[in-house]
Amino acid sequence: MYSGKQMRVKGKVIKWQDDKGFGFIEPMNGMPDIFFHEDFLLNQSRRPRVGDEVSFELATNPEGRQRAERIVFRGERDPRQRDNFFDVFYSGLSCAFLIGVGILAFYKKLDPIFLVFYLLLSLVTFLMYWRDKNKARNDEWRIPESKLHFLSLIGGWPGALIAQRVLHHKSRKTSFLIRNYFTVILNISALSYYCFSGANFLRYDSVLQKFNQLTREFSQNIQEKPVQRQKGPVYSWINKDGKIIYSNVGFPTNEPYSDGKIEWK
Repeated sequence: MYSGKQMRVKGKVIKWQDDKGFGFIEPMNGMPDIFFHEDFLLNQSRRPRVGDEVSFELATNPEGRQRAERIVFRGERDPRQRDNFFDVFYSGLSCAFLIGVGILAFYKKLDPIFLVFYLLLSLVTFLMYWRDKNKARNDEWRIPESKLHFLSLIGGWPGALIAQRVLHHKSRKTSFLIRNYFTVILNISALSYYCFSGANFLRYDSVLQKFNQLTREFSQNIQEKPVQRQKGPVYSWINKDGKIIYSNVGFPTNEPYSDGKIEWK
């Protein structure tokens, strides 16, 4: 795991597999070659090439092997100061939005169910980012980006922005961020349309009424569902009076009968 702030080490990329997103750096201080992954490049808009000079911080994965993190190409600066600004800005923006939804719910411009949805989805989305970061550190299969974008689109984007800044995860890959911001715009646009159009298709009382209706219908279906007869042998015969008799038990043993048949029904 990442061991905190470290002294930066300079080196040169000696191997890079672009299709797999990892390679090796030869440190200039004589250390053995260091593994690195594209997730730890601070500049996600540039792809590494063999011969690139970089600086990085050493970290240790769960197996005890060293790897490079917070990798910066020569001529670029470690954007910690800029990170601090965006950490505050995007986290504050997310909290301000949730507070705004709460105010709209208080003044009955929005149903309180919206605030519940946004809070729950933001929490779920934050936990998904946290889980994905742990998977990245442990070199496990990652959560698909499409799933993270979907959670953001349906209302979890405040949790996504907070997770990106607090966890410093998915906060540098330009293509991912563009799609993520697009989901934010779509979600806010949909919410704004809902507010100003006077729509009321999503209200706590209507949702609760619909849920109770579905519960009653389900209970009625269970109660009214006919009991299916189990398949088994059906015995039939003609008794001494010439009548056809049916039974699930068997043929009679104390009276005469004729034309005995066994059918499965």
